[in-house]
Amino acid sequence: MFELKESKEIELLNVNAQIYQHSKFNTQHIHLDSPNDEKVFMVAFRTIPEDSTGVAHILEHTSLCGSEKYPVRDPFFMMIRRSLNSFMNAFTSSDWTAYPFATQNNKDFQNLLDVYVDSAFFPKLDPLDFSQEGHRLELDSNQNLEIKGVVFNEMKGAMSSPTDQLWHGMSKHLFEETTYHHNSGGDPEKIIDLTHEDLVAFHQKHYHPSNATFFTFGNVVIDEIHDHLERNVFDKFTPASQKLVIQPAKIFTAPVSAQGTYQPLPGDEDNHHVVISWLIGNSHDPLNLLEKYFLSNILLDNSSSPLRKALEQSDLGKSPSPFLGIEPSNKEIVFMAGLEGVAADQAKNIEELILTTLKDLVKNGVPKELISSALHQLEIGQREISGGGMPYGLQLMLGCMNACIHYDNPISMLDVDENFTKLKEKISTEGYIESLIESTLLSNSHRLTYELKPDSSFNDNLEEYFSSKLKEKEDTLSDLDKNKIIKLADDLKIRQEAEDDASLLPKVTIEDIPLKREYSESNEVVGNRSIYEVGTNGLVYSDFLFPCSSLTNEELLFSSLYTFIITEVGIQDKSYEEIQAHQSKISGGISAAIKLQTKESSEPGTLFLSIASKCLEENFNAMEELIFNTIKSVRFDEEKRVLDLLNIFVARNDESLNQNGHYLAMNSAASSLNTLATTSFHLSGLQMIHRTKELISKIQLDGDASYIINILQNIHSKVSIQPHKIFTACSKDALKNKLEEFEASQANQEQQLIDATKSQIAWITGSQVCYCAQAFAGVAREHTDSAALSVLATVLRNGFLHTAIREKGGAYGAGASNDTATNTFKLFSYRDPKCKETFQAFEDAISWAKTSINEQHLEEAILGVVSSIDKPLSPVGEAKNDFNFNLEDINIDDRLAFRQRIINCSIEDLVRVNEKYLTKESKKSILAGESFKDQAEELKLEILKV
Repeated sequence: MFELKESKEIELLNVNAQIYQHSKFNTQHIHLDSPNDEKVFMVAFRTIPEDSTGVAHILEHTSLCGSEKYPVRDPFFMMIRRSLNSFMNAFTSSDWTAYPFATQNNKDFQNLLDVYVDSAFFPKLDPLDFSQEGHRLELDSNQNLEIKGVVFNEMKGAMSSPTDQLWHGMSKHLFEETTYHHNSGGDPEKIIDLTHEDLVAFHQKHYHPSNATFFTFGNVVIDEIHDHLERNVFDKFTPASQKLVIQPAKIFTAPVSAQGTYQPLPGDEDNHHVVISWLIGNSHDPLNLLEKYFLSNILLDNSSSPLRKALEQSDLGKSPSPFLGIEPSNKEIVFMAGLEGVAADQAKNIEELILTTLKDLVKNGVPKELISSALHQLEIGQREISGGGMPYGLQLMLGCMNACIHYDNPISMLDVDENFTKLKEKISTEGYIESLIESTLLSNSHRLTYELKPDSSFNDNLEEYFSSKLKEKEDTLSDLDKNKIIKLADDLKIRQEAEDDASLLPKVTIEDIPLKREYSESNEVVGNRSIYEVGTNGLVYSDFLFPCSSLTNEELLFSSLYTFIITEVGIQDKSYEEIQAHQSKISGGISAAIKLQTKESSEPGTLFLSIASKCLEENFNAMEELIFNTIKSVRFDEEKRVLDLLNIFVARNDESLNQNGHYLAMNSAASSLNTLATTSFHLSGLQMIHRTKELISKIQLDGDASYIINILQNIHSKVSIQPHKIFTACSKDALKNKLEEFEASQANQEQQLIDATKSQIAWITGSQVCYCAQAFAGVAREHTDSAALSVLATVLRNGFLHTAIREKGGAYGAGASNDTATNTFKLFSYRDPKCKETFQAFEDAISWAKTSINEQHLEEAILGVVSSIDKPLSPVGEAKNDFNFNLEDINIDDRLAFRQRIINCSIEDLVRVNEKYLTKESKKSILAGESFKDQAEELKLEILKV
């Protein structure tokens, strides 16, 4: 049985942290007691791969494909449809695998607990599921062998990213003899070596209660959970004889250098990446971790920080590497700094730049204002209750995961106040910071200089490798072997198309949906400022909306660049370095964005510049003064700074392609349907990325940046210096006597939308996979058909696309979306090995919906849409959501009415909107690698390089 070993109230997090330990198995249960209505559960296992076959990752997938108690093919995805969950997922990290869920419904919590626990400890691990989720051989229509598998294709997509190549390449050399040397997600070249027997053995070794940690958060009954785990887990096992421990890294006796290669984007064939990295102590030592975050803040927090400044101003590369600062996910913390867009043979010079910058700091001392700013940023980070798309309780669990995995104290990882005090004592010692830089970095022999070199034949070589492996296999295939491959494919198809008995799984029903969802509302309106009094842990959040006059099409295209630059340059007579230092001293940084509001997809809208920030309560007035000074007196005359930011902007967009490919493809497909979608495409889509890269080429060719500086100045000249609306969230009475009323600016200037084009584009990147999208004309949120289209999107995903494109086609994901922001309806695939077949599946899904939707599809879809609507956000997130809806004249009654229309949806409604909207004209787009160009041409898509 579990016994309470430690308990501590952590006021900053609003939880009582409790550690329970099982008397027989020594298994820990970490409970974070909180009045929060959202209940979170997670079970995690130490998983320690000894190769890069992706065994831990593929096991994560296959363990969710049926269990002893629930022998259905896909209980995980089936439960997503049969619950009111606010979060369901599974994670594979480098040294642990975890299965979390969250829900606000008590019945739902018990249902998901039962399914999750049985799936983790007693999965069926059917060989057919292994072949579907991991890898398998099949014969194509020409009787040639091909490799299929969800994880195989997922990792082909993931490893297409230069950032993934960079991280795994560095890890391979930084951790020469530990589990981090391997790619736990799986290297596609190695995945094909994994056997089903290896998978089963890995589960038996690692998925044992002695090697597990349980987590709960919220208002749950602990005794009931312990009783459930005792009966359903511990009673069925005996304690393990072996304790699984992740070994520490073998420390280098001298710094080392290494190289790797990657597939560059078209037109980016000279782009080398160089990163210097160190191992800097245990990640599960809370004081060491806090200290290293502090050090990273001093060196790299903003553009005035000494190491970031040196990297940004250097001519050795185009922009700082995305790997800047610390990465604490492994047993040892990694500290990294480097550049991308580097010419060949510059690694030594970049190493010298970084080391010289550090040596100068040690020699000349670290300015006191830099130290206080770094501490200030740490304090804001510790206080903030962020949303981030993940339940708050789960964020806390992941925050103490390393302590659990490495047999340390999780409460000490969560209770930062004590360690903050210790850190401040250390900092007060003369010369401490300089000594920390010396001991952590300069005198640290465990240092790696890693260069990732572009190789335009990288993907071709990889495909050639797979082709040679397949040819080798084909040459030795007997008729018996061929028959086995054919039988496996047939058996898998039968299994995929078989109707599972859904009644075996527990579920909630529409009757379990709460009658009403509570929404945040502003407590006070002062002039044009809406004030929300919510729990903010002593922080204040502000967002100012400044109206813009109508921008030209060219200005719209570069408005995202404008918002990226405006908070990163100087103000009045202050340089950008001075402003960056000031931002860091008084706020958590400021950000800007362009927001377009319109009622109809073909009518002019209203454009706003949003400038948002957060700060400690005592800095409220200084923060808002900074926002107004930015609007009134920003300067664009620091030409080199503007060019550096332009390079950073392009680099960050390039890095987003692999992760956000499906969004970008959908945005591109929709751009031909209406002027609103076209305008969105120019504001934040592939057209914006493409045009910005063209701009850089032009500037490099002409040696003149006046063109882009003029555009930035023109955009800024059209922004009002008086806000139209202001959002403020704070604790009760936090701003007493601090508020200032501002004259409101009327948002009456119409923004003309960009005319829709007829083009359907295949965007070519360095990827090994494809992202497919097809878009149809849709409706605005307030339209009576909008609710039915939202439910239809979920029905198409659950009822057809998941099976056709993921299970059968091998893509990592597929789905549908009713996008009321652009009044379009979209179908998409994610990390997809197919192209033409996927567009056929889209057509088949629409045909299927005409006659095949049943009551189960309807109920599951309604549950899914309502759970997404009801998903709780952070207190500030809830407040901001209400503010944004009010901007669009959507009040709480409107939101509740839309929710009720979802609940009231019928099969007839879905069939009707399917026929009305999805059988009309549509547009296609893909984002894909070079190998998909032929299929793109067959689809009559225009070929463009990103």
